Amino acid sequence: MNTPLPPLPRRFAALALAAAAAALLGACASAPERSPTLITLPGAPGPAAPAAGNGALPTLALARLELPEYLVSRRVRYRTDGSTLAEWPDTFWAERIEVGMAREFAAALRARLPGWRVCESNCAEWGPVATLRVSIERLDAVRPEQRLRASARIAVTRTAPRGLSEQAVAHELPLEADTPQAQARAYAALLARLAADAAAVMPGAPANGTPPVR
Repeated sequence: MNTPLPPLPRRFAALALAAAAAALLGACASAPERSPTLITLPGAPGPAAPAAGNGALPTLALARLELPEYLVSRRVRYRTDGSTLAEWPDTFWAERIEVGMAREFAAALRARLPGWRVCESNCAEWGPVATLRVSIERLDAVRPEQRLRASARIAVTRTAPRGLSEQAVAHELPLEADTPQAQARAYAALLARLAADAAAVMPGAPANGTPPVR
């Protein structure tokens, strides 16, 4: 049978326990917090030199790049299997991913279309002769396989004569390393490929000013 501590030793034990708890809490509070990792997309190559007579270039209205809803997040997400997403720990996009990818896609497209004025907003004043819309339907960094799998739909609408051209494309790229930075580089490489796909549909404007659209 345990004998209760006398009143004075019991008070000393309680004070010692409280002091130990306070020291532990103080150590936790003073421990430095881990800074989050912020990821950006590598920049696209600079625009190609514009064709002579820049003012007379036909205008291509570029709609906002569309991304899968499951990736629209500040967290950097990857796929672990066919139905499961996960997030890199303590890792965030430095800006909204839909904003960064739209900007880098537009830059990559301009680099491939020196014969066009690529307009992203307030395009009516330029009288666009065509509108380009790119919708990325799948964008999966499959971490166990170290692959980026993507599919997209490219649609070009002509103003005159009116017409619509659509095509589906799919790309698969390797992830250079098992890191979120490698995932960002793969995203940038994909945007370059999609820009090349779109540029193939809009190769340039002929002499009469009406760009061919296949």
